[in-house]
Amino acid sequence: MGFFDKAKRLFGLSGSGDEESAREEESGGEARAPGGREPREEDPRLLAAERAGKLDPRRRDRRPPLVEAAPQGPGVEDALALREAGNKGAALAMLREIDKGGGLRTVLRAAAAMEAGESEEVERLLPVIAKEEPRYKLLLQVAGALGDAKAARGYIERAEGEKAPAWALGWAKATSEDAETVREGLVEMVFADHALARTVAARDLHMEGVEADADAGARYAAFVHGRESIRRFGARQVAALLDEARKVGGA
Repeated sequence: MGFFDKAKRLFGLSGSGDEESAREEESGGEARAPGGREPREEDPRLLAAERAGKLDPRRRDRRPPLVEAAPQGPGVEDALALREAGNKGAALAMLREIDKGGGLRTVLRAAAAMEAGESEEVERLLPVIAKEEPRYKLLLQVAGALGDAKAARGYIERAEGEKAPAWALGWAKATSEDAETVREGLVEMVFADHALARTVAARDLHMEGVEADADAGARYAAFVHGRESIRRFGARQVAALLDEARKVGGA
């Protein structure tokens, strides 16, 4: 039996069908209208729209009009798209515009400024990056984005020195291109955070039969967004920026 087969057992793949059947039986006892339809209740928004004359009587579903979402400004995705299109100057200008004084936007802005030779701008931003909390997060995102076990090792070790939790260290190792490192990281994750381990196995490792855990989705998305943004920008450029930040007091 291979490692991933053993890992599947740890993820508890059996019994999902029984759980689904139990949920269906539980829901089957709820009161329903004749014909199996749910009892209809008037939506207060519907009544208000009807009184205001905003309801189209031709609409059979009688749904209230949708509220249009407010337009959002540019973000990291837009800046990365400009960069990928070859417009590095425009990408740097956008990163300056959207920078809120910390976090991923500041990191990418500083990396772009360093690439453009804007040394004074970089010097102003380095102390901010050096104080980013939690310090281990950016180090592990860079390690994961590098895709090179040897290059990533130093950043993982620095994250360990910053008291990175076991699940975070395991994740960084599990996304390595080195098979032995992947095995080590996945085992660490299974024991440290089973829900997140399932999610990483399903989404990053594409392990057949393993499903992502809904409870771990938000943490997964927050970490992955930074890692993938760094990868798209250029992991080695961001790594070089972290090395500079370390000289002014960073991890």
